[in-house]
Amino acid sequence: MRYRRLLFLTLFLGASGVAFAANLDGRIVEDHTGNPLASVEVRVYKTGQRTLAAHLETDSSGRFRAPGLGDGEYRIEATKANFVGATVRLASLAGGLLIRLVRCGVITGQVVDAQGQPILGVAVYAMPKPLNGPLMPFSAPAAGSFTRVDERGQYRLFGLPPGEYAVVAAYGASTSMFGSSGGAEVRSGIGSGVQVYPSNLRPQFFAVTGGELYRNIDFSIVPAGLHNLSGKVELPDPKTRYWLALTTADQPGLATAVTETKPDGSFRFESIPAGAYTLTASGPVRGYGGKAVLGPEPYFGRSRVSVAADLEGVAVSVQKARTVSFVLRSAPGQQAEGACPANAQVTLTALDDFAARIDRTGEVNSVKEQAIADLAPARYQIGVNRLGESCYLASDTVLDLSAGGKDAPVPVLVAAAGSIRGKLTGAANAQEFAVALIAADAESSAQPVQVVFPDAGGKFTFGGLRPGRYRIVTQPAGEASKARWVTDPSRMIEIQIVAGAPTEMELPAPQRSQQ
Repeated sequence: MRYRRLLFLTLFLGASGVAFAANLDGRIVEDHTGNPLASVEVRVYKTGQRTLAAHLETDSSGRFRAPGLGDGEYRIEATKANFVGATVRLASLAGGLLIRLVRCGVITGQVVDAQGQPILGVAVYAMPKPLNGPLMPFSAPAAGSFTRVDERGQYRLFGLPPGEYAVVAAYGASTSMFGSSGGAEVRSGIGSGVQVYPSNLRPQFFAVTGGELYRNIDFSIVPAGLHNLSGKVELPDPKTRYWLALTTADQPGLATAVTETKPDGSFRFESIPAGAYTLTASGPVRGYGGKAVLGPEPYFGRSRVSVAADLEGVAVSVQKARTVSFVLRSAPGQQAEGACPANAQVTLTALDDFAARIDRTGEVNSVKEQAIADLAPARYQIGVNRLGESCYLASDTVLDLSAGGKDAPVPVLVAAAGSIRGKLTGAANAQEFAVALIAADAESSAQPVQVVFPDAGGKFTFGGLRPGRYRIVTQPAGEASKARWVTDPSRMIEIQIVAGAPTEMELPAPQRSQQ
């Protein structure tokens, strides 16, 4: 799971029809309850002015007031611990402003063995639901989304923004244990493994829309048919260290077990469950920090093994890392000139857990092919940074190096941002409603929730959207409204936003009884 940045909830109130005054006053409430929030820090900035226009804190009723600021465009930032931060943009000062802050979610439970005894050293993760395919490898944990069980086997995950999450327990010689200490002890009868709640084949996803507390999400680790696997890595250089990882086809981003070579290249996995695995090797290892830190010009190996009993004499060969070239291109049928820069940074995020740092970044441009070296025989999710606010990667692309290299340059397709042009229908007064847009992958979105207000004719617009899945809902607005901005996903409409083109849609106004 990627490192959690501050998430923003953005309101655009310029078309709301509110009568603007020279004073700013409003109220901040909790989204899922409507209860007022005290001690919310409110920072007010005026466009074109470097210094703060006002620095406030809400009172016990959730209200704030900044008189005599003068008219103009303002940005309001509201923050409170354990809530998603809110940024409000005003075309002019307004009174009666209502801001709803979304409380982060919490998941708690216990990890025990067959006798109900806690298993020390277990790492527990909250992992965001992927757009498609299996869970992503765990990399940079956000505060609260990763923990270790205490002496009673209990865990608590917190600070989860809106989204859907699987809960994962990794025990024994897990990637996190090896990566944090350079080794791991395997408990007799438990061994090493990864368990997704309630099972790896059918993980349950917990929806967080604001304030959820999921209790008793308990794991009982009862492995069966534990076996040992040993062999030898053919070391290119003597007395160098390599780390090896075992992954399964259903969860390639979560290594079942990790081990390292001895000076002669021999290795041994102890007490692993029976099954079919991909065995990977990475090195030379120069240190560790969450995962193995590799030296320059690394080598990698990848092969298949099937474990039904103790297995010995497995030979692992390694080869030099691969190099692939990339070039920036406009998506077919899209004219990104003006919207997209000629230079950017491509990111390659591994979808397979090698227990080593194998993610890579590199420069890419639209004129000349650029090479990225030191790539593992893994599957990589391609991403792009430094595209600006009006350009995005045109589609999700996976670079598969698991079966061999790529001779031809890989095109990185970009296009102008997507948008929504919508209309609210069936409303006597469209300005009494708010339209909320929620990114399905909130963890990786800079703006997981956006809210706009339709104009008098019911028209509304969302611009500068990153392509991908979203959920959209219309709710009554205003201080009297109790309707949540972030609600149950089943009550929202799911849409797919494409790059470089507007999405036209009509939304029916909800009944006012929903307040």
